[in-house]
Amino acid sequence: MAISGRSRFANQAGLLVAALIFIGIGVGVLVGAQRFITDARKVAHTNEVIANVDAVEARLRDAESAQRGYLLTGRIDYLAEYQSNREQLQPLLDGLARLTRQNPQQAARTRTLDDLREQRIAQIEANLVRYRNGGLAAAQTGIDDKALQVSTRIRVVARRLLDEERRLLAERDRTSRRSADILRALAVLGIPFGIVVVGMVYWLLLREIGNRSRAERAGADANARLLETVEKLERHSADLAELNRYGGLLQSSVDTDEAVSLTTQLLSQLLPETGGTLYRIRASQDYAEELARWGEHVAHSAALLAPEQCWGLRRGQPYVVRGQREAVRCAHIDLPTLADALNTACIPLSAQGVQMGFIYLSSRSDGFIDRLDLVQAAAEQLSMAMHNLHLQERLRIQSIREPLTGLFNRRYLEESLARELGRCERRGLPLSLMMFDLDHFKAFNDLHGHPGGDALLAAFGRLLQAHARVEDIACRYGGEEFTLILPEASIEVAQQRAERIRQAVHALRVEHLGRELPAVTVSIGVATYRREGDSGEQLLRRADEALYRAKRVGRDRVEVAG
Repeated sequence: MAISGRSRFANQAGLLVAALIFIGIGVGVLVGAQRFITDARKVAHTNEVIANVDAVEARLRDAESAQRGYLLTGRIDYLAEYQSNREQLQPLLDGLARLTRQNPQQAARTRTLDDLREQRIAQIEANLVRYRNGGLAAAQTGIDDKALQVSTRIRVVARRLLDEERRLLAERDRTSRRSADILRALAVLGIPFGIVVVGMVYWLLLREIGNRSRAERAGADANARLLETVEKLERHSADLAELNRYGGLLQSSVDTDEAVSLTTQLLSQLLPETGGTLYRIRASQDYAEELARWGEHVAHSAALLAPEQCWGLRRGQPYVVRGQREAVRCAHIDLPTLADALNTACIPLSAQGVQMGFIYLSSRSDGFIDRLDLVQAAAEQLSMAMHNLHLQERLRIQSIREPLTGLFNRRYLEESLARELGRCERRGLPLSLMMFDLDHFKAFNDLHGHPGGDALLAAFGRLLQAHARVEDIACRYGGEEFTLILPEASIEVAQQRAERIRQAVHALRVEHLGRELPAVTVSIGVATYRREGDSGEQLLRRADEALYRAKRVGRDRVEVAG
């Protein structure tokens, strides 16, 4: 009896220790998971701040660009675009102030950015008043050093906001790694120790002859629970690590296709027996189109659909149907003629209040529904990455395109010419350059006004783009002068193409304010790259000399340098 009592006490003590170990492991997992969730929220918060700062810069840039368009063309739609961008600035800055209010430094920078925004808008408004009172010449006096200083300070403050948020992002990444280390330590140290304790309990239970059957059942149950706990822990740890890795890769994505590819890889790993389709809403907001598909769908979905056909998009939150065949499903789902039930889910993608698309999932098993929290986390990160990439692309295009004609600007011309010269020289290929000047443009501008002149410049820009090859680079050099870089084109080919463009200008007809403007002609200078140390600047100068020779000897002609 004494031996049995001691054995029973040992068994009870061993079970208590095992329970405490597993409770400790469970608490550790919960704490680690909570830290992961907290870090994910902080990362999302940081990304939202970055997106807001980028959006403020984009709106200011758009407002300035629209104001310039209005000053140059006098078109009212440019003024409306300016007013729209101006009105969007305050909500964005209010959101940024709300996001940074817990960080005194960032909050102060946000207030500074708001003050600078008010100063810049005030400068623009003053310039518009000058334009209304005295025309373009009066408005040009408002483009001074003070306006440049305010714009520069806006960029500096925005960069400091972004640099601080990126520093916080790196800090939170280190915290996430520490949380992962804790979970690994629990798995490596706690679980084996728990297994040893359970084994000791099982061995002691075997010594109790009278309770052998109960001991065996208890050991089997404890072992099953242990294996289940280990499996869940390992899967959860692996999922969180993969999600964290995915978020890091998304931050380094260079385009939307790369971000979508990363997402399909992640979801096909997390949900191996589930079919999935990722949709993106077109810029026109009229249709959602399929971008990527993985796995095998139980219920197929249309490749192109209207946003109102998806309950997830309409409600702005995940729409899940578990099993019930008679349940209300999205109109884009093509239900199969099967007797068994199926499981579907639509998870919307949205950032900064803008719907960008959704993820559609379907499977015969409802196991994937229990893991929708991971899918939602991935969807949130993808939405923010797509939004940031879209803003970055808009800023990049604005920095290299000239707004009136849509052609590349002079800075891009100089960069591209140096790059193409180097490439053609390395490969032993020719390179030619055309320089265009619209004949008597000043007289045309005086007769028909700046809006008429701008209409002509825009029409010529479109003509130049239409006659350019994919590899050619069409630029506005300044005023009524344009250039066309022709990689891998000899002087003979360039001369023939210049003649075709000159003839096309003869046929050019431009309508402005409901009437057709007079026909114009163009003078063209052509130069080709010489390998005796020609630089981009020398090539431009020789093309310019040929152009002015064409103008001196009668205009409306093509002259070749040299």
